[in-house]
Parts: sequence; C-alpha cells; structure tokens
Amino acid sequence: MHTLQARLLPFLIVLAVLVVPPSQAQNRDTDELGGALSSIGQQYADNYTQPITDALGANLNAGLFRTAEVGGEGIVPVIDLYVGVAGMGALTSGSKTAFRLSGEDIPTDDGTLTITYPDEDLPTVFGEETSPGQAIISDNDPLTPDETVDLPPGLLNTSIAPLAVPQIGAGTVLGTDAQVRFLPETSISDYGSVSLFGLSVRHSLSQYIPLSPVNLAVQGTWQSLSLSGSDDSINSGEIVDASGWALNAQVSKSVPVAPITFYGGLQYEQFGVDVGYTFQTSAGTSTVSFEQDASNNVRALAGVSVTLAVIQLNVDYALASNNTVSAGVGITL
Repeated sequence: MHTLQARLLPFLIVLAVLVVPPSQAQNRDTDELGGALSSIGQQYADNYTQPITDALGANLNAGLFRTAEVGGEGIVPVIDLYVGVAGMGALTSGSKTAFRLSGEDIPTDDGTLTITYPDEDLPTVFGEETSPGQAIISDNDPLTPDETVDLPPGLLNTSIAPLAVPQIGAGTVLGTDAQVRFLPETSISDYGSVSLFGLSVRHSLSQYIPLSPVNLAVQGTWQSLSLSGSDDSINSGEIVDASGWALNAQVSKSVPVAPITFYGGLQYEQFGVDVGYTFQTSAGTSTVSFEQDASNNVRALAGVSVTLAVIQLNVDYALASNNTVSAGVGITL
C-alpha cells in the first residue's frame, strides 16, 4: 500500500489547504500524510473523505448573490460591474466524525487483497486526531506474511471549514446579469494542481411587476473543480472531477435612507465528486474509482449588504444540512 497517496492524497491536501490556515497545513509532514492514506482502501476512503465533500459543496454554493436587484447597483445606471471576493464557511458541527468498517477486498492485477480494519470507531477527516490502530493486509497467499499498517487519524480539527473564491459580475442585458468564478490551474507544492470555474446567470422578475415593493430575481449557477496529480506521480492526470449546480429565488429590499439592503432566498442545489486513482502494492495494482454527493440539497438564507461609495460589503447565513456563513467584499462600478 505504497501509492494510494498517489493520488487520493492531493484531494485531501488541497481541500485541507481550503479548510485550515496555510501555516497549519504546511507544518504537516508529507510522508506522514502519504503513509496514512496509503493504508486505506476504497470504502475507507469514501467514508473518510465524505465530510470534506459535504463542506466543499456547501461552500461553493454559498455567496452567489448580495442583492436581488439586477441593474442599478453601480454608479452608472443600469450598467453594473462587480469585482470581489466571497468568503464562505461551512459549519462542521453536524459533520460525521466516525464510521465503522470491518474490512474490504481490493482486486489487483495479480489477485485480491483483503484489508481487515479494527472493530471500533474509525475517524473521518474531521474525527479524532489519533490513529484508531492498525489494519491487516493479506494477499490470501499462505506463503506470504500479512502486512500491518497504521490507519489515518482525523486531519482537520476545525469548527468551520472556510473557502475564499474570487468572482466578477457584469450586466445587465434585458434584466439579466452574469457572474464568473475563476481559479486558474494552481500547483499545490508536490501534491498536484487545482482549478475552478463557475458561471451564474440571473434574471430580474421584479421588472415585470410595476411598482414592486421588493426586488425579485432567479439565478442559475454551474461550477466545476478539477484536481490533477503531480507530474512525477503514478496518477499524473485528473484525479478529482467535482461539479455542481444551484437554482435559487432571491428577494431584497433596500433601506431608503441608508445604503443598506436586506436580502434572502431559497436555493436547490447539487454537488458531486468523482474520484479515481491507482491503488498499488507489492502484490499488484488496481484502478479504483468512486462517487460522492454532498449532503446539501436545499438551503434558505438571509443577509445584509452595505454599499459605501464603490465598496460593497455583505454577510449572510444559510440553513441547510451543512449550515453556512458567507461574507463578501467587492467594488461596484
């Protein structure tokens, strides 16, 4: 079990960078992480990483709007340009911290490996930061001795999993505007590279309602995240392909005597992750893949934004399977 870290490891490393301060992530020993992950099979990895998928999906589908007004935000009437950063934090208090798994079989080119896990609670990535013990790996050959390996502890002790995403918005055309989220392919040390792209399109409904007391709009969003292994790894291509979409209905009301807008909305969303990697031991190799879906499907949110000259600040809170707090700062022109 020497290359499961090549490269399910980058998936956890990059997401760890997203949810812990950089200094904390950099202090972790690469060999320790690699050795920990190399001891687990597909079912273990699926249970172990699910809370990260939940947090990532909750975060990426947050911070998509700051008002339901389409057009009229900027200093030029009807024409808007927004450049800013959205910061999101998924609360992990409801995340799974442990699971049970007796064992699993891993097919390889030369046969089947059997992994036997301890009969006790096993930590997820958000679980106890102590190893639950050792797993026994057998190639089912009585002439070959079994191998024992240490199982991974929880890696991230955090009550909130933060993420920051740059975004640019522009509009309007016939009461419609668009917003783009973009992170170019970025190398994360020796662990591979990550890239992100997202597109939101929003249309005003209040334009069809004369003298509407509030602003109403609907918005659709699609986002994609890709993770590839480093060039010198056994999995140098794409390892993680994550994507999701969201549809929401928005409402907002501005305070006439102050630059304050209260906003809220209901959102339906889905976010899924496809993971594929090469599992290799001295007994053989195997291509492993699995899918995960984030737990959030519906969220309700409420927030407030303040515009000071060309600077816009906002904060909101969303109720969902993973509650999320979001804040943003940007320039509106």
